[in-house]
Amino acid sequence: MNHSQWIRSEFRKMSHDLGFFFTPREEIDNRLARVRASMRMKEIEALLVVQKMDYYYLSGTSQDALLFVPLEGLPLLLVRRELERAKAESPLDNVVAVKSMREFPLLIKDHCGRLPSNLGLELDVLPVKDYFRYQDLFFSTRIVDSSSILRDVRKIKSPFEVSLTRSAGDIAKR
Repeated sequence: MNHSQWIRSEFRKMSHDLGFFFTPREEIDNRLARVRASMRMKEIEALLVVQKMDYYYLSGTSQDALLFVPLEGLPLLLVRRELERAKAESPLDNVVAVKSMREFPLLIKDHCGRLPSNLGLELDVLPVKDYFRYQDLFFSTRIVDSSSILRDVRKIKSPFEVSLTRSAGDIAKR
């Protein structure tokens, strides 16, 4: 068994036995499908998810990263630190290391074959300095606000999320 296989099976099993629950692939896929339905309605070609709670929700990892979600095709998790841990925690297949923000456009172009014509960012929480940096990086791409998409999708709880809430309540009662 190689390292990746061990992480995906044995490490996950050991973590679960200790009370840590990884977000299953089906859950992530369902969340991404709901996000993409909203993207389609708002005519947003891709999202760059930068807020930790939002990319955790859509990727299953809280490592220092960003998540690129194209309307069509597979998402790309761009990890700045702790690549191996991000790979262990996330069920996503496309998880790559990033050393500098300047790499984002090239990695996205390599992943999709081109840069999106418009790109959603969480403008309700994004610092202005970072907004200007993304504007410079994606100078030929129109940046649009995707805050409401992520907020609205996260409002509706899945059976997986409800079961985690119940499990946390059971632990608290002990």
